Order: sequence, then structure tokens, then C-alpha cells
Amino acid sequence: MEHYKFLEESSGSFIDRYIHTELSAFYHYAVSEAGLAARSDVRPNGRERELSDVIAQYMGDDISHAQRTNIAAIREGHQVVIGGQQAGLFVSPMYTIHKIISIVVMAKEQSKRLGKHIVPVFWIAGEDHDFDEVNHANIYDNESIIHRVKYYPKQEVTDSVSHVQMETEAFHAALNKLISLLDETEHTKPLFAMLSQLPDNWTEHFHKIVHELFKAYGVLFIDSHYSQLRELERELLTWQFEHHLEIDRAFREGQDKLAETIGERQIVTDTNVHMFMQYDGIRQLLKYEAGKYVLPKSEVSFTKEEILQMIAASPEIFSNNVVTRPLMQELVFNTLAFIGGPSEIKYWGELTQVFNLANINMPVVVPRMRITYITPEHLKIMARYDISIDGLFQEGIEYFEQNFLKSKENYLVEQEINAMQQQLDASFKAIQQLDSDVELAKLAQKNLQHHHMQFNYFLETYRKQIKRRHNTEMKHFNKLRNELTPGGLQERIMHPAQLLNRYGLDVFSDVIDTFETYQFEHLIIKTNE
Repeated sequence: MEHYKFLEESSGSFIDRYIHTELSAFYHYAVSEAGLAARSDVRPNGRERELSDVIAQYMGDDISHAQRTNIAAIREGHQVVIGGQQAGLFVSPMYTIHKIISIVVMAKEQSKRLGKHIVPVFWIAGEDHDFDEVNHANIYDNESIIHRVKYYPKQEVTDSVSHVQMETEAFHAALNKLISLLDETEHTKPLFAMLSQLPDNWTEHFHKIVHELFKAYGVLFIDSHYSQLRELERELLTWQFEHHLEIDRAFREGQDKLAETIGERQIVTDTNVHMFMQYDGIRQLLKYEAGKYVLPKSEVSFTKEEILQMIAASPEIFSNNVVTRPLMQELVFNTLAFIGGPSEIKYWGELTQVFNLANINMPVVVPRMRITYITPEHLKIMARYDISIDGLFQEGIEYFEQNFLKSKENYLVEQEINAMQQQLDASFKAIQQLDSDVELAKLAQKNLQHHHMQFNYFLETYRKQIKRRHNTEMKHFNKLRNELTPGGLQERIMHPAQLLNRYGLDVFSDVIDTFETYQFEHLIIKTNE
């Protein structure tokens, strides 16, 4: 694989404004070498030995030499580059992989520039309970049609995904459908073998895949809902709970200030406690109402003392929400840089005052790298229709498709249809002028609308016929749409299995090896045949 082209961020977009420090008041460090250098001077928080033990226990014995070295580096107080994501079905989607690639590249680059060992860490959001967000994968077939491969359990999932055990029949049904949609290559059997041998636990099936793909780069993984990690967080959870009203006030004020600048709010929550509690097999948001702590779904309430006792005795039943998760992450890890997508960067900006309340700075918040993969086949099709890479992403594939269709339409046919429509409009207008009766005018107007619908139907049918005549060309446009820009960017829909099946299980090592430095622009990578 090789770099092909950089696409500059749209001027005035949130990421463009953020990179160029227009929003620096909402973050503690600039996204710059100076910001990273300043952040690298932060002292360890004193939890390094315990944290390294927790990570070592979570990852087990089947780890690479690079991972062992990085666990030792955590123990010695070295900083990390960190990012996270929910555990999706067979990873899902591609931007999750790009987050890990971003973490690896940033850690490697900063280790060289700062002359310090920086550790790459990926935080699996195992406490998440929104199963509909993670229970599927999008795969396109050899006709470039996108299919949603879904895991269908017999029992509804209401708990954190770290507690979900995958049902064998449902898992294999999803795996078999995924594999059946892929073209068979020399890499299909190794891919199937890897996916067939995954653990039953939901987050562990995710962990196993990313571990295999990135263990050579020393990436450390931790499930944010791992019980031993929650033990380490007990005192921090207690502090957060005791200060939840102050945290809520700081969050609301910080969010209001950012919203005045960017015109939107990222975090939507009606809780004022900003902690989840596992109760009745359901992960529920705690709310503070009339002096009590309420779980609405179970219709139970607790006193402050009861919650504190439960945190002390069973911290694993509690977890953070979106407001407190970044703070907890930084209280546990000594972080040089946090890697996030645009939405994450926005909501970190809403939390500045929360970090101030805790008397700590947030790390350098860095946009993850955005990557689109283009094959020689894509480039051949684009050349046929005179579509440039810049044009594809700036104008959209529909622009070029419509231009092609217009070039194939018979102008005289459309001109004649328009002339008939104009003549009919004139005739109905003349009828209304001959007789001013209100009911007649209404009837004429209704009749005219009916004819307009018929003309439009005629035109649509004519254009559909043109599409049918040019079926091959329509498939070309559909291929570019679904494989390069589905719903916006490729990485939001495309599944890693597409590349793993085509290029092998080491394909993302090839991607990492193409980078000399971290990239903020949208990067187009040209793949080989």
C-alpha cells in the first residue's frame, strides 16, 4: 500500500477550527508539538503499579514481547496515548481500526520526538449497554450492495456488554453470513479460522481480534468494565459521587460556553449524578431527586449513605457516563494524548470545567486519522467518468451520476414534455379567466395538479429507462458510492473484514508502515490489486 493523496479539511469545519486553535479556550493544550511537549512534563499520578498489574491480569499470558515491555513501561510511570470505542460485532466499523492505528502512529512518533517511551493503549468501552449500536456489521457483496450482518440473540440485552455471553447458534449464523458475502480469496480461510475461534464473551471476542491484529505494535488493551479496574477506581468513584452536583454544574456551564461558540451541544443527558448502576440485570442511570438517588427503571431509591456503602463494597456495579468517563480515564492513566473522533473532541470541549473542578488538566485531545482505501478498480472507473478524488469528496458521487444521466437524455424529448406542460397550464388559466366560478377554479386547479403528476411520472419513467439502458454505468456509480462514500466517509460503514479478506491478516501493519508522521488531513490510500 502507498499514500495516494491528502484531502485538506474543509475550511471553517469544527476540526479545521480546532486544529488551528480557534477553540483553544476549551482545551488545556493545543494540538501541536508545543502542546505535546508541555503535556509530556506531567508527573505520574501514583497509580502506575496497580494499573500495570490490572492490565497484565486482563491481557493474560498470550501477549507479545512488545506488550510485555509496555506493561512494564506503565509500571515505571511512562505516559500513554489512548483512545477507545464500544466493542462492535467482529470489531465494526473501520474507524475503530483507524483509532487504533492513530494511537500506534502517535505513540511511535512522540516516542521519537520527545525521547521518551510512550505507550499505546486502547480502552474498550465494555460498560456500554446500548446493544443496538454494536450488534451488527456492514458488508458489501461482489455487486457492491451493502448488507447488515446482525447478531440475533434469543434474550434481550439490557446489561453492560462486558456481561454478555454470545449464544453459539446466533454467533455462527452471523459469522457464516459475513463470510458468505465476501469473495473467496486465499485469505478467506485464515480469516474464517480466526473469527471461528473467538471467546464467547462479547468484549473478549472484540479484544481477541484487535489483539491479534496489533499485538506486534505493543498495543495494550483494557476493558473499562473489568472488575479489577473498577476496584482500582473505587476511591475515584466515591469522589465523583460525593461531588456529583458540582460536576453537573461544571459540565452544564462548560457546555453552555462551548455551545455559544460552535452552535451545538454534543452531550445530551438529564442525569445530575453522571453514574450508572447495575440493578435488576439492567444498567441504569442514577438520578438525584428530592434528596434520594433514584433508578427509574426499577422504581427504587437509595440514600447517599447507601450508595457510598455499595461503592465501597461492590464498585463493579457502578460505571461512568459520558460526562465522567473522560475524567476517570485521566485519573487512572497518565495520558499524553487522547485520540478521538469529531464528536468525542466536541464533548471533551464541554468538560473543561469538570477537569478544572478535579484540579487536573485534560491531555492533548487529538483528532483520529481518517483514511479511505481506493483500489485500482475504483481509479479505473473514476477515470472513465472523469471523476477526480477531490471532486468525488467535494461534489459527491450523485453530482457525477446526474451529469452522466443528463448527457444521455434526449433534450428534444424533455423539451416536448415541458412544452406540453406549459401549453396545458395556459389552457387551464384561460378556462379560469372565462369563468370566475370558485368551484370551477378549484376543480381546474385539482385537475391541473393531476396532470402535473402525470407529466412528472412520465419524466421519471423516461429517466428510469435511461438508467436501465445504462445498467453497467449505474453499477459503476453505485460501486463508487457504496464502497468509497457510503453515508459520507467509507470508514463509517466499511467493515475491516473487507480488507482482511482481500489483503490478509497483516494488512493493517502495511497501513501503519506507510506513515512517517501523524496526519490530520483525510488520507486516501491506494491499495494494490
